[in-house]
Amino acid sequence: MIETTCELAGLRTIAVGDPGASLVVILLHGRMMMATDLAPFAHSLGVAAYFLVPDAPLAATPRGRTWWPVDSEARARQRASGPLDLFAMDPDGRDAARVRLGELCAVAAGRRFAIAGFSQGGMLAMDYVLHATERPDALALLSSSRIAWNDWVPRLPRLAGLPVLVAHGRADAELAFAAGEALRDAAAAGSATVTWLPFDGGHEIPLVVWRGLRKLLAGVSK
Repeated sequence: MIETTCELAGLRTIAVGDPGASLVVILLHGRMMMATDLAPFAHSLGVAAYFLVPDAPLAATPRGRTWWPVDSEARARQRASGPLDLFAMDPDGRDAARVRLGELCAVAAGRRFAIAGFSQGGMLAMDYVLHATERPDALALLSSSRIAWNDWVPRLPRLAGLPVLVAHGRADAELAFAAGEALRDAAAAGSATVTWLPFDGGHEIPLVVWRGLRKLLAGVSK
């Protein structure tokens, strides 16, 4: 598949595949990651789609990018008590990140599109869908968590009928497995068509999740 680098919505973005494809897939990386971490994943899926893999707008410490500011030292202190469920967190920069993602999604105007987010990218993906006027045709939330829960709750009905894949590792040391279960339950409470994919592993995207995402995207591309 052809790979190019461009700037979309003010974000350095790796584009993979045919720009004229009938399906656009936006892949959102997690905190302390970069677009280059997920671009090979886009190549490997083997789905006839135009993949857009943006770099988040902010530098993260000690490496990579982030969708909103995170106090790494405070996060490390919180994790000392175990993996996290971030449902009560309403991060500064959430609105700005959502606007950026909306501008990126505009590339898909008139076409089917899907959003898949890993970790922090999944939080942003869900937040965007709950606020957006034009929702995607499918959503994948990989090793993620709820955020801004008080804001999300009244918006959950916007998910009605939407195919949503929720995957989480039972041994995730970053975001608690219970956080993944709660995210699944939130999507179900909004009457989404939920595929729940727990796996034996940590904060990662293993083969079983690759297969699950490929199946989700293949269903959208038909």
